[in-house]
Amino acid sequence: MRRLLPLLAAFLSLAFLAPAAPAGAKEAPAYIAIGDSRTFGVGASDPVTDGYVAITHDALYRSERYRQRGLELVNLGVPGATSADLLLPDGQLEQAVAEIKERQEDASSADDNVEIITVNIGGNDILALVTSDSPCVADPRSPECEDRFQEVMDTLEDDLTEVLRRLREVAPKADIIVLDLYSPLSGRGGASELVADLAVREINAVTERVMSDPELRTKLVSVYPLFRGRASQLVAADNLHPNDNGHAVMAEVVLAAIEGREPVFPEELMTPASVQEIGQPPLGEGGLQPVSEDEDSEGASLPLFLAIAIPVSLLGLAVVAGAYRAARGH
Repeated sequence: MRRLLPLLAAFLSLAFLAPAAPAGAKEAPAYIAIGDSRTFGVGASDPVTDGYVAITHDALYRSERYRQRGLELVNLGVPGATSADLLLPDGQLEQAVAEIKERQEDASSADDNVEIITVNIGGNDILALVTSDSPCVADPRSPECEDRFQEVMDTLEDDLTEVLRRLREVAPKADIIVLDLYSPLSGRGGASELVADLAVREINAVTERVMSDPELRTKLVSVYPLFRGRASQLVAADNLHPNDNGHAVMAEVVLAAIEGREPVFPEELMTPASVQEIGQPPLGEGGLQPVSEDEDSEGASLPLFLAIAIPVSLLGLAVVAGAYRAARGH
């Protein structure tokens, strides 16, 4: 027994010296992120720490609001996800709803509910226009292609509405933040930049229309004007996803919306042109201006531009999404 006493004393001393776990760490409120590869963190040096969701969580965790209470992160983002994927059985929406309900029904704590939800979806929906059975592959000018494009937009609108409606039903007090899309080619020059920009604005218009429903009580944050003309600074080498700077910009916009303030960015990230210099509205006005007929200089129908712009600029996303799906067992 005497031989064991020194070992016991050493063990107890180490126990007292070890950093104590935060009180109620498992009972802290939560932040749930829903979406695609951007939510997952693709494009960042380390998606786990440098993606916009991770940056947002880290800043909130250290904020006055959560410094004592703690904040758990539940990142459900899946590269390649479409708006329809969110609604699949055991998909991101079902997982989020289950997490929200479990926390609400946990009688051991009144301070472990889901308080923040971000949603970032839509870019992959347009890939339906370049599947092997799509009429847009054979003839993007055809009425059949225009119909398919409209079907994709209608599906996105319906899916996003359903996702936000169900989230609001189960989490009536949570902050629900929805991000729009940016053009990954903005500032690159050439015709591809124009058509990609037109397409992104059309998709963002759908998001804005859904968000206009006052019953959803959601907040729209627009990254579109902030990336305008800055793809070389904010987009990764794959020409699709945000790089570290891009993720940092997205995180700051989300944080500003949550905290009810104006976003603040390092000056070097706002070159070569400010949002005002390129004729875009400031943050908070969405950057979602209607497309005028004058922008279609060749007289082709708007659906033509919209049908080919994003599929062309995002074809590489299918490869990235497939690799991440395989890696994560999806």
